[in-house]
Amino acid sequence: MKKVFLSIIALTVAISACNQEKKSENQTLEEKETKKEVVLKAGAEVSSEQLKSILSSYFSVKDALVNTDAKEAKSSLAKLLESVSSEMEQIKSISESMHEKEDVEEIRKGFEDLSKEVYSLVKENSDNKEQTVYKQFCPMAFNNKGAFWLSDEEEIRNPYFGDKMLKCGKVEEKL
Repeated sequence: MKKVFLSIIALTVAISACNQEKKSENQTLEEKETKKEVVLKAGAEVSSEQLKSILSSYFSVKDALVNTDAKEAKSSLAKLLESVSSEMEQIKSISESMHEKEDVEEIRKGFEDLSKEVYSLVKENSDNKEQTVYKQFCPMAFNNKGAFWLSDEEEIRNPYFGDKMLKCGKVEEKL
């Protein structure tokens, strides 16, 4: 009887582990679909000239955050808003929200979402890109949740921490 009981327990554990593995696989598929949606979210085709203008403004925002300069970040966000078309609702909305903030730390909070949208736009329009763009990642941003940003140079200059942790991060992808 003891052997039967132990066999049932072992079988239950094995089935449970298999179900957990299936759930994990399903979660991974869901995560991939979500990431795919993020890439497709920007959804706009842009000319190389417009992409260049958007990236230039985006990089100016990033540089202002690296320098912990809220005034310059807001100025660069205003230029970014001029560069984006009406189809780029997410980029426009995020930029407007960031532009309304006065505190550089509040502006930094929106930069993660802006980076995701600009990344999607760059990926979708990679044929129209005239320069190398580096996707960089800091694992310590936002209480160790981590966040990425885009840069026009390979050297790490962290916009989430500025001079507090200027070189925290790594290049994840070269676009």
